[in-house]
Amino acid sequence: MLLGIFNDAALADEAHERGAGATFLARFNRAETQSFSTPFEHEIKVLRLSDGACIGRRGIYGGTRLDLGRSAALQVGGIAVVVISNRHQCADPVFFEMFGLDIAKARSVVVKSRGHFRGGFDEFFSGERIVEVDCPGLTSPVLSRFAWTRLPRPVIPLDTEVTWTPPF
Repeated sequence: MLLGIFNDAALADEAHERGAGATFLARFNRAETQSFSTPFEHEIKVLRLSDGACIGRRGIYGGTRLDLGRSAALQVGGIAVVVISNRHQCADPVFFEMFGLDIAKARSVVVKSRGHFRGGFDEFFSGERIVEVDCPGLTSPVLSRFAWTRLPRPVIPLDTEVTWTPPF
C-alpha cells in the first residue's frame, strides 16, 4: 500500500538526519495545530530520501518544476508513506516514483487530493477503480459539514428550499 503525500517538514528533516535505512519511533503531525491533525507515533523505517526537486509528468503538474522540500519515503507497517516539507496535493505519480515506489504494483494507493489526482493517475486507475473518501478536515465536498458564520443565507446548495432563475 502507498500513501502520499503527507506534509510534515519536521518528520522529513528527522528522516534526513537519521538517514536511509534508519528505524526510529516517528512522531507525525508534531507541528500541526489543527484539530484534524493530532499527533501519531509509530515505528518506521526510512526507505529513501530526496531533496524534493522534481518535474511533474501528468495532470495539473505535467511539465511543471516542483519543490516538495526535504522529502522521505517511510515504511510504516505495511504502508509506504511519502512525507514532504512543502505542501502540495498528491496529483502526480512522480511524488511516488521519485522514491522508486511502483504504483502499478501496489495493492492500493491512497492520495491526499481533492480531485486533481484524476488527471495524474488515470494511467493507473480508471474511474470505476477510484473510491473517494471524505474524511473530517479543513475541506470537504459536503458543504453542510461546516459552520458557516459569514455566509449570507439562503444559498444554494446549502439551503434546499432555495430556487434559482437565470437572469435572462
